[in-house]
Amino acid sequence: MSIRYLSPNTSRLMPRRPQYPDEVGKAGNKVQSSLTSDDREKLVARLRTIARLFDDAVTVPGTKITLGWDAVIGLIPFVGDTATTAVSAYFLWEAYRLGASRWTLVKMVGNVLVDFLVGLVPLVGDLIDVTWRANRRNMKLLEKELEKQQKRKKN
Repeated sequence: MSIRYLSPNTSRLMPRRPQYPDEVGKAGNKVQSSLTSDDREKLVARLRTIARLFDDAVTVPGTKITLGWDAVIGLIPFVGDTATTAVSAYFLWEAYRLGASRWTLVKMVGNVLVDFLVGLVPLVGDLIDVTWRANRRNMKLLEKELEKQQKRKKN
């Protein structure tokens, strides 16, 4: 047994990082092209469900105000906002997998950041959290992007 196998250097075990921007783009395209049409439809349906549950799950009786898990979990200081931001991060990852443009992803990240930062303010942040609804805004942005993609494929 040689000393090489006892070495604590694990860098040779790690996957190779892309060296050039072209390779990064190819890796992203590989992730996006791996989805079938049926997978894309299921994914969009799942994201719609997440947006509805986290922003519009329950209507307050006697009003038109709707609350979701984002507002309820956000009542727990810092931990709640961090947890809902993690769900929004999953939403962003799936939007990337669906092929959303960089500009759309930047807008979506902006919505999530506003939701997180405003949600950190103890009581006022929770009230604003009910009206901001970052997941629903992100779903609208994603649907517009997917419509644009469909139009490009038809032309």
